[in-house]
Amino acid sequence: MNKAQVDTYREELLERITRIEEKGKAHFEITKEIRVDVKAQNGRVRKLENRQSWFMGVGSVTAFVFGSLIAWIKGEM
Repeated sequence: MNKAQVDTYREELLERITRIEEKGKAHFEITKEIRVDVKAQNGRVRKLENRQSWFMGVGSVTAFVFGSLIAWIKGEM
């Protein structure tokens, strides 16, 4: 290879590396946005899971109270 070919090759490599770095920065920004979205979704899911647990607890207590009441009434008959 002569000097002109080597210089051309180096310039092409420099352009390729620059494009790759730009793509890497763009991907980093996109993943940063995705992380923010996932945090928001996790917060909503956490609230829904807490609410579901609360309803299950209230339902369990209600079932226990009514079950005990029915057993007590049947025990008297």
